[in-house]
This record gives sequence, C-alpha cells and structure tokens, in this order.
Amino acid sequence: MTFLDTNILVYSVDGKDPVKQGIARKILIEALVSREYLISAQVLNEFSNIALLKLTMSIQEVRRFVEIFGQINVVSIDRSWTDKALSLKEKFGTQFFDSLLLVAAEENGCDTILTEDLNDGQMYGSVKAIDPF
Repeated sequence: MTFLDTNILVYSVDGKDPVKQGIARKILIEALVSREYLISAQVLNEFSNIALLKLTMSIQEVRRFVEIFGQINVVSIDRSWTDKALSLKEKFGTQFFDSLLLVAAEENGCDTILTEDLNDGQMYGSVKAIDPF
C-alpha cells in the first residue's frame, strides 16, 4: 500500500505548475482505480484548509473535491498516534504533522509515502518516502 501526502491532492487541482499537476492527477487516477493507496482524514483536512486559504476555492468546490478524494481509502487518526509521531519527530527531525502522516502510513501497512515534504528515498521506520515530482 502507498500513502498519499496532501501535496498530491493540492497539485492535482492547482494549475500553477502544469507538470506537477499532471503527475498528481495520474497518481490520483491510479489511486481511485487500484485501491492500493490510502490517505488519512488529516490529509483531507489539510487539503481543505489549503484549498480555502491559498487556492481561494469556494466551500462548495472544496466539498466537491473532498467527496472525490474521499473515494480513496481514508483512515481515521488514532489518539495513540500522537506519541508515536512525537517519537518520529524526535528521531528524524520531521515536522509534527509529517510525522503523524508517517505514523498513519505505518499503522495501516503502507511501505511508501508519496510526498515532496520528506527526504526522497529515506526510510522513516518501515515507510519509504518517495518524491514523485
């Protein structure tokens, strides 16, 4: 299984970088078709915040995209993951919310996270970060 970071969702709807948008859209199509990908509720929430503030989308537009992205396997965040995320932050120096995504990926059996926010090719516990861009 592969975990998708928020930036995949954001780039898929943000036309400022057509190359990244194309890559992100291909990944999302594969995610919707194969069911071998997952996101967390945190990813949907982060997307919504960025879409509203930075992409200046309307609430209706955000809802439409969240409905589409919600067709990917979505996992909830567990309270016990906070301490695990803090441990990853301490060990690797990652941002807390990136650490929380890594925990979500690991706890749900993902061996890869697609993101540009972590070191490409680095293992974070049992999860390898891959920058698809």
